[in-house]
This record gives sequence, C-alpha cells and structure tokens, in this order.
Amino acid sequence: MNPEAAKHLEAAIQKTLSTHVKSDKSYLWMAYWVIFEREADPEGLEGWLGLLKAGVSRASVVQTMIKSSEFYKRISGEESENQINEKLHNARMEMVKQLVPPAQVILDLGGYSSSDPRGALLSFGYPHVPQKLYILDFHPDKMMFPGPEWPKQVKYETCDIEYVYGSMTDLDCFQEGTFDLIWSGESIEHITSEDAEKVFSKAYKLLKPGGKLALDTPNRRATQLQFPNSYIHPEHKIEYYYEDLCKLLDKHNFKIIQSKGVIDLSRSIETSSMEHFKNEFISSEKLNDNPNNSYCFFICCMRAEDC
Repeated sequence: MNPEAAKHLEAAIQKTLSTHVKSDKSYLWMAYWVIFEREADPEGLEGWLGLLKAGVSRASVVQTMIKSSEFYKRISGEESENQINEKLHNARMEMVKQLVPPAQVILDLGGYSSSDPRGALLSFGYPHVPQKLYILDFHPDKMMFPGPEWPKQVKYETCDIEYVYGSMTDLDCFQEGTFDLIWSGESIEHITSEDAEKVFSKAYKLLKPGGKLALDTPNRRATQLQFPNSYIHPEHKIEYYYEDLCKLLDKHNFKIIQSKGVIDLSRSIETSSMEHFKNEFISSEKLNDNPNNSYCFFICCMRAEDC
C-alpha cells in the first residue's frame, strides 16, 4: 500500500472510531473489530489497556495497531478473512433454519441481539414461529458491548417474546415442565463446565415430556489451531471438545438424537496445521456429519426417559 493510500485508510479508521465510548475496554474491542476484524485476545487487550492507563491517547493506540504486522497481513488477505466471517455466519443461519426443531414454547439462553428486538434465534431465520419465546440474557448495560434495551414484551406475528434479564444459569424463575425447546446458540461456552452441569440439570426439569435441548458451540479441536494458549473469545470460560460435551449431557440423562458439524476442517485438524485452514474453511460445506472435526458442532437431545 502506498503512503498516500495508507494515510487515507488511517484517517478513515480514526473517523470510524471517533464515536464517543466511555469505557476504554469497549473502545478497544471496537478497535479490534474495525482494524483486525476479530475479537480482542486477553493478552493484547491487557497490554493496550495498560498503555491507555499510562496516558497514551486512543488515537496513538489506533495508529500503532494500524502499523502492526497483523493489520498488514489482514489487508493483504482481506478478501479471504471476510469470506471466513461470512461463511461462518451463513452456515450458522443454515443450521438454525434446518436443524433447530420446531417448538411452541421456547427458552433461548443468551439469545439477546443488539440488532433485532426479536432476538438471535428469529433473526437467524428460525422458520417455525413459536407461541412464546423467552430470551434469557444479561441486561445490555452489563454486556461487554452495551446495546439497546428492547421492551421486555415484544410481539412478532403470532409470537409473544419476553425478555428475562440475568445469567443463563438463573433458571429458578421458570416453572418445571414449561418448554418444548431450550436453545443455547453459542452461549454454553460462556459459563464454566460446573455451571453448564447446573444448566443441564435444571433444563431436564424445565422441559415438557418430549421436549428438546439443542445447542451449538465452537469445537476446541478447531479453535486451538487459532489460539493454542487461549480461547477465541475472552468471555469464553471453556471451549468444548465434541466428545466431552456429549459425555456431560449423558451424565445428566440426555440422549443425543441428532448431531452435525458446521464447517468441516478435517484436514487442518488432523494435521494440526493452519496452512490450509482458510482455504478449507471457505471451500467446506456449511453443514456436515462430522461434528468432531468441524469448526462448530450442533447437538439436539431429549431426556432419556422420553426416548
């Protein structure tokens, strides 16, 4: 990139990030997405926060990020990075449309969407409009990226949507035998495995006879290629291996009735190499029958006594 083009690019990025954000942490998260098109890693985030606390300006931090080798590499391969992000998003939308089972009363764990008051499940194209949808998530003010606070009661076609603010582990406010479906869309990794066991134990009681528990989550066999010493998101408490989560569900008397992979990465995983990661990611089918070797995996299960 020539100096003049680099100058214009830096000015554009500085302008994009000029929106007033009180929290340095939120500002840095936004900067990571704009500059690197990824979530901030814990070590990097801590380092930049230290500079800001020491008096370095936000503009100077952004300028340093722009001069980094990571940004240069991203610009050089910008098209493939965008393709990866778009491919994963589209694959998860396909998963929701094809695999998440129909239900009349649904509890969506961690289902807040900052862009759609209907919540993440419906915004991803869930084709079965339920009668009642409960969305359990933290209040937007308590999220890493604060978003709009939607009305607690939202109407969408024939569906009554109700927001319940709190942790996905706080399930005591719901009556037993209430739900046809409990859905966790990339949220189970945001709590510890001990808390996940509490969720599964409570979910067993909250489901109606014949009800289903379904979820998707990143596969540690894949994510460790990107971040061998940390997780892909600083808010992740754990990233599961497929077989480990299966065992955890079995421990709490759930029987898996369907599992799928999202973006097969068998070659990269089996060679433990990032060499072909991007090309394999972009060229792979969205959904597959190989959850153990995919970037994410989907599981749908029922209480063993109902099978």
